[in-house]
Amino acid sequence: MESIEAKRKRVVEILRILRGLYPDAKLALAFSNPLELLIALILAAQARDDLVNSVTPSLFSQYRRAADWAAVPMEQLQEQLRKINFYRNKTRAIQKACHALVERFGGNVPDRLDDLLSLPGVGRKTANILLGNAFGQPVIGVDTHVGRVSGRLGLTAHTDPDKIEADLLALVSAADRVAFCHLLQAHGRAVCTARNPGCARCALRDLCPYPQAASTS
Repeated sequence: MESIEAKRKRVVEILRILRGLYPDAKLALAFSNPLELLIALILAAQARDDLVNSVTPSLFSQYRRAADWAAVPMEQLQEQLRKINFYRNKTRAIQKACHALVERFGGNVPDRLDDLLSLPGVGRKTANILLGNAFGQPVIGVDTHVGRVSGRLGLTAHTDPDKIEADLLALVSAADRVAFCHLLQAHGRAVCTARNPGCARCALRDLCPYPQAASTS
């Protein structure tokens, strides 16, 4: 069994290597303020980030405040979001969240986890990604890439995102947490893909138990 301290040292080396591979790693969604990121995150559920980014610029120029999103007729917003998966449900989610922002937070996106979780349609992953990327807080946002890659790296044995988050919080220094997520996302897209991961060409191969585990399974 690998000790917590040994895992922490391995995380430091993983970070060093990934920073060299992906020096410009960042959140793939385009945004310029917390409200825009909240909207983009709602739209990105089960949708490609590049598709979301193709739709949001015109929307963000048209709807600048939570009150704007809450007031637009639902049919109009649905038509503008038609290219996005599950656009009807996402239209409702956006408008409910924005109504809550107007009614309870003066139209501002809150910077506390519990407040974000009180918004309709906002789960822990969305809240953490927003806190880390819009407010600079030292959190771990567990998306599919972070969950998959951290599991293969042997940093967690869990599949539940909340338990993965707890495991990673114990291993990754506060200053590195947001960057760690960006780097795992980049590596998950480029090499450690869900199907046919590129273990033979992976720069983390010597730090990762997955190739050996996969070859004996």
